[in-house]
Amino acid sequence: MFKQITNLQGDEIYLMTSLWIFLIFFIVVGIMLFMMKKDYVQYMKEIPFDESESESNYLTDRS
Repeated sequence: MFKQITNLQGDEIYLMTSLWIFLIFFIVVGIMLFMMKKDYVQYMKEIPFDESESESNYLTDRS
């Protein structure tokens, strides 16, 4: 496996591009998480436990 990686002959641009895309994606996601409003996080956290909302959605979907 390592012989394939060391013998690229000009194809390392694909490896570097995919590495940069990977890094940029996770850096952007990390920045978004730190900048997210705490009220929105609390709202999203409580959605699965809001029984009144889930019952009303269940009843309207079944009709």
